[in-house]
Amino acid sequence: MKKFKILSVLIAVIALLLSCSPKEKKSIESANYQVIPLPSEIVTSEGNPFVLSSSVKIVFPEGNEKMQRNAEFLAEFLNISTGIKPDITSTAPDKNAIILGIGLQNPNKEAYEIAVGENSITITGASEAAVFYGIQTLRKSVLAGTKHVVFQPVTIKDEPRFSYRGMMLDVARHFQSVDFVKKYIDILALHNINRFHWHLTDDQGWRIEIKAYPK
Repeated sequence: MKKFKILSVLIAVIALLLSCSPKEKKSIESANYQVIPLPSEIVTSEGNPFVLSSSVKIVFPEGNEKMQRNAEFLAEFLNISTGIKPDITSTAPDKNAIILGIGLQNPNKEAYEIAVGENSITITGASEAAVFYGIQTLRKSVLAGTKHVVFQPVTIKDEPRFSYRGMMLDVARHFQSVDFVKKYIDILALHNINRFHWHLTDDQGWRIEIKAYPK
């Protein structure tokens, strides 16, 4: 009976300690702008960060289908990575917005700038393709699987040194599936590679899947 009382007291004490323990805090990560390839210029500044929240909106120029696709691409990434589902709009709110725009005055059509402030992130490019590469830089700054992320104030300027940046995939000797090729192209785009050299045929053979053959 005495042992039972001691055991009951121990259980009560443990339960009390567990109830008094602090609640689990959300892990908040800061975006890391040291990405590959490294942008030409990264200038950090003082101020409050941009907090990525569920109310964030992605803004693109009205009537520009390419920019709308850029916005949809960014929204899909944020949803997969953080669980947030941003609204896409052509009307910029006063705060909590990621604004995509073109019109950057630069002879290099793939040049872009990213400006992060407390109320917004602005990605401006010399073309729609340039904005896409700016999105990729922003995307790489967020650690995969991060649910809560903040972006410290920064100005990023970037443009490629080479207009042709390519990678080859040789499927003449080694057949690859459609899913593999799509993933390969996604990885190239993530690293700002703008040319895909698809080596389809050679003396050794031309590999293409035909389910009807061989019989």
